[in-house]
Amino acid sequence: MKKFLKMAAVAAAICAALSFASCGDDDDDEGGSAAEIKTLGIAGAKELYITGGSAGRSARAAGDTQKIFKITEDGYAEEVKYYDEDGNETTTTLQPTAIYPVNDDYICVGFGYSSNSVTSAYLVRKSDGAVFDMKNAGVPYVSNGGGFKNENPFKTDKNSNLYYLAAVSSGSLYYTKIVKVDLGGIYSLSGTDFSPATDYVYNFAVDKNGNVIYTGYLTSDSSNRICRIKKSGGGLANIDLDYDPFWIGLDGNIYYYNSSDYSYSSENSTWTYTCPIKKLEFSDSGVKTESVYGNFSEWASFYPSSTYKLSLQDRIIMIYSLLSNSKVYEVYNPTSSPRVVSFSDFSIKSVTAVASTEDFYYIAGTDSSSNTFLVKIDPQTDSVTKLLQDNEYDVYAFTASETDGITFNALRMSDGKKIIGKVGIDGGAVKVIDEESDAEVVCLERIN
Repeated sequence: MKKFLKMAAVAAAICAALSFASCGDDDDDEGGSAAEIKTLGIAGAKELYITGGSAGRSARAAGDTQKIFKITEDGYAEEVKYYDEDGNETTTTLQPTAIYPVNDDYICVGFGYSSNSVTSAYLVRKSDGAVFDMKNAGVPYVSNGGGFKNENPFKTDKNSNLYYLAAVSSGSLYYTKIVKVDLGGIYSLSGTDFSPATDYVYNFAVDKNGNVIYTGYLTSDSSNRICRIKKSGGGLANIDLDYDPFWIGLDGNIYYYNSSDYSYSSENSTWTYTCPIKKLEFSDSGVKTESVYGNFSEWASFYPSSTYKLSLQDRIIMIYSLLSNSKVYEVYNPTSSPRVVSFSDFSIKSVTAVASTEDFYYIAGTDSSSNTFLVKIDPQTDSVTKLLQDNEYDVYAFTASETDGITFNALRMSDGKKIIGKVGIDGGAVKVIDEESDAEVVCLERIN
């Protein structure tokens, strides 16, 4: 029943997305829509965010329309302008709803009615804001589905290929498929169907060579779950995986975890946990090799839809947060020894946002005493540094940079205002960037 309900919810979301996409096409025909955008004014931007109203040095404009803002190098918020092919400022009748990182050169900006109902999508080049319509390749279905809570819906391989999910309507069938796009042909973006039409893809990951692991259901039978590998050369292979915790390691290979690998000894009444993380590698000829990367020494479980995944320079962190049960796992590290992370004098009750830099990771949430926090964690020592005073701010979203510090959107507890602020990488005084908008952002992404 649980599987059926999850499948029904995803199908309903896709139906809504397809319905909205039809409305989006009508808007394009009427003119003045996002289709006219050729350049996004993101020059000098460190971060981008979407919120209602206006922000910046001057008083905000009236109206609740969602807009894109950039935080400049000198720490001010400015509304991002749209430009047509002649370099003239233009407008759009659709609202920006999503911003996602793609790779070092591009971001994706979606327009539509909500962050899960994108009707038009554009690749935007970071260097000059040039816009490339994704209509011919396929409008992304950006709900993260069965992936990790902070899952990026866009994946790339070492050959500059882009992969994402797109919604399909075929007769009475509604499902999502994997689309592959060659970013080398950026001026005429076109996509190819990478997953078979028989498969309703729910979650996927791509290794460095373009081999894809994915889970989902048969389009003809929603009770028949599948987990497959689609090889870069075209072949398919089934994988025995009970649920969805798979990811790409720092070496570019596929890793997965199955917490059902345990046993009970009736002789001494003890549980034995092997809990292995397994590694999949593919040779240039497509031959698969499976090996055990490492084992947890105690019970570990992190269902993806309740887990954040963070990649540092030399390790991968999973942060599980469901209701009042939060745990931190290190699933990849220099010693190949997965572990459950414990902290002295610090506890996590719930998590609202996470981020990472090369050597540290950061968590916002509440502790076991319901105090709000924003902390920096050193994975080599598991030491915790508080970046904000307890209960000073309730942080919704933030970005982290070892050179530029922390930019965050939060509820200021002293007066109930929702602000965008900045604090140093080790804490200190808070600089308020915008409090006039008094809004919770739809998304906040660092792009440079």
